[in-house]
Amino acid sequence: MTQTTSSLDGLADYPADWTHHAKRIFPGEPLHLPGACLKWYDVRGADQEATPEVSAEARDFLATEVVAERLEFRQELGFVLLHRDGAKYFMLVCVWRDKNEMWQGLYYKDDAGFLPYPPKAGFLRPTQSIEELDATAHERRGWSRYLLSARDHAAKQAYIDDLCTGELV
Repeated sequence: MTQTTSSLDGLADYPADWTHHAKRIFPGEPLHLPGACLKWYDVRGADQEATPEVSAEARDFLATEVVAERLEFRQELGFVLLHRDGAKYFMLVCVWRDKNEMWQGLYYKDDAGFLPYPPKAGFLRPTQSIEELDATAHERRGWSRYLLSARDHAAKQAYIDDLCTGELV
């Protein structure tokens, strides 16, 4: 039996000091891996410094995961969001699979490097923050344009060249 509530009281009551700040997205060079070409994005607060050493570590990690066969690509296009949230880093690896599905892996960085996230998984688990969803919406529209195209080399290049930039809210 489904229980319904007639009130929204008590739902999503987050403290007022949990502020939401817009972030910015910075495209990088695409990452070419065996079986995939992935657009690269760094996401961070506008006042946060770029951390190219973390981006290089993340790129190397993904290449190592592919070689070790812990990450499989099937001749796919997609994108990576390396999201700096304060001192924390999360990395979303997204590919377009089976024509119209987005498949995603989520990692976080700790002192040991990048690891799958969350460490403990239940049925419901985190997928994307509101800023990441903004970037994903851009990518979804780009993939839809690709699906409506001739799907030739020019269309693939147009997808890769169509980059999300600016503020994410």
